[in-house]
Amino acid sequence: MAILSSAARKGEESAKLFDAEQNRRVEAVKKLSEVKVELEYAREENKRLKMRIEEQERLKRRISELEMLLETRKAVADPYGLSTPSSKRVTKINSTEENQSRRGGGRPGHRGSGRKAFSPEEADRVVLIDDDIPPCGCGGEWDEGKITDHSVFNFIPSRMEKVIYRKRMHTCLKCGRNAESPTPGAMPNCLYSNSTVANALMEHYVHGTTAGGVTRRTGIGRGAFLGIAHRTAEMFRPAFENILAELRLCHILHADETGWTMDGAKAYAWLFANKDFRVFLFRRTRASSVPEEALGDENPELVLVTDRYSGYSPLNVTHQYCFVHLLRDVKKEEKDFPKDLEVLSFAHEIKPLLSDAIHLRKMDLGPEEHTARAGQIRVKIMELCLRPAEHPAIQNIQCIFRENHDRLFQWVRSPEIPADNNYAERELRPTVIARKISFGSQSERGMSTREVLMTILHTVRCRGHDPAVFLEKALDKLAQGRNTDVSSLIPEIRLDKIA
Repeated sequence: MAILSSAARKGEESAKLFDAEQNRRVEAVKKLSEVKVELEYAREENKRLKMRIEEQERLKRRISELEMLLETRKAVADPYGLSTPSSKRVTKINSTEENQSRRGGGRPGHRGSGRKAFSPEEADRVVLIDDDIPPCGCGGEWDEGKITDHSVFNFIPSRMEKVIYRKRMHTCLKCGRNAESPTPGAMPNCLYSNSTVANALMEHYVHGTTAGGVTRRTGIGRGAFLGIAHRTAEMFRPAFENILAELRLCHILHADETGWTMDGAKAYAWLFANKDFRVFLFRRTRASSVPEEALGDENPELVLVTDRYSGYSPLNVTHQYCFVHLLRDVKKEEKDFPKDLEVLSFAHEIKPLLSDAIHLRKMDLGPEEHTARAGQIRVKIMELCLRPAEHPAIQNIQCIFRENHDRLFQWVRSPEIPADNNYAERELRPTVIARKISFGSQSERGMSTREVLMTILHTVRCRGHDPAVFLEKALDKLAQGRNTDVSSLIPEIRLDKIA
């Protein structure tokens, strides 16, 4: 009986433990179901919160865009953002107190370097003054005195001189043919001398003086001046074509384009330049056919430095995009999203790298050191651009580097290849100013004349020659014989030095 009662007690205890474990498992399953429901609810809530955050970001961007439009309409915002030139900025930031405290002129207490005189050998003429000087106020006499020099820069205003050349007209006694001596310094039957023509054309096509300004100062009629320009351009067109052919042999070129007008219609001024060439093309289109006309169908050895305008993309050349434009884009995104930490952090990291790339070639490093440092900058830039980003503004900048890697790092290969297109921007600026003050060209012929004369005169100038002196001498040679090869008159450069 004792054994049976002990077994019964153990059975009852086991049953109780089993019931307790069963109840615990039931409670656990119940809690697990509740947790799953709560987790699913949390997931749904998380999705809704993400959607709300994305909607808020979208609304913030939209509000920012509308505020910018509102400011533009109120004329309180710059019309072109960071690209707005200083002349069109609505308001300008005051300079710092440090800059305001600076004053021009010599430093206080500095003795100065004195006025720089020139020697008698450098002077154009030496004038001896030996006038009598009034007696001294004390009644004494002056000694013989010593010779002293007083250097003076004297301005001689230009003026038109009317000259009549009297020549003998000879007649052949056998055939009756007439002949006379050529007029020195003038084209046959031309009213204005070659010197007058050269200086007038230089003022208009090099210095940007309006045609009206040139005619008022020289007295040449407007129609006569334009006729002279057209005839001169036709004489020098073979030289223009020769320069265009030499341009295609270059290794490095800068290119840019800007708006122009032709009789009130939209046109474009194109520039292809380096230290030895300035080729201007004026066309009514901004299509890729213009750079193809200038550079030919194929030139893979040429490094063409441009902005990211797609008109240059079809060219079979080695492209280098301008880092200044990229830096400007980064600053624009930074300005558009001033409170977004991700955008600010990305801009803070990439801006110094872009700036270092731009200024690296100015440090006069050797080829090996330049390549090494440039390679380090490229690696750091690509690390930033390959890093995951969520903000569309950052992704936009990153995609430029990811999709155009072969068009952004040609400057790494050599210090001769720039990472910016500032050269073309600066050289094209006078043309922009000329468009603003002269309202462009009035005809297709006017644009054709302008591109020929500007190309020749600016190319001569960048090769170290005075355009007016060159043009006068070239016209003198043409006056002696119309069969003169005008291409041979352009100052030459060695083709192995073309860069």
